[in-house]
Amino acid sequence: MTAEASGRPETGPGSVAGVGVRIRAFIVDSLLSIAVALLAGFRPGEAGYGLTVYGTFLLIEMLFIAVAGQTPGMRVFGAAVVRASDSGRAKPGWVAVRTLLLATILPAVIVDVTGRAMHDRAAGTVMIHTR
Repeated sequence: MTAEASGRPETGPGSVAGVGVRIRAFIVDSLLSIAVALLAGFRPGEAGYGLTVYGTFLLIEMLFIAVAGQTPGMRVFGAAVVRASDSGRAKPGWVAVRTLLLATILPAVIVDVTGRAMHDRAAGTVMIHTR
């Protein structure tokens, strides 16, 4: 990933968040989703538990990015999702597109030379460092 390719700084605030930050944020958001499912009365192995965790994860992703620009996991690790064109807040419709693509998993793990995942490219967004 090069600063020239992304048009962003190589490091620090505004630079494209790497795979490590993405994975750590994913883990925090996944644990939060599991906690919500457990609080709702679902237990591992019971019917609906996995779907509840998965649905909760996607709901957290969509709502928090649409409202705050970052999920709780992203906040913990200093990352946010912004429009790639001008670093403004992503519009809810594009956040929904990004989340639906994220739900299929594959677009989230394929990144280009700038470090952007396919679901971010399709939605015109980029995950950046905030600090």
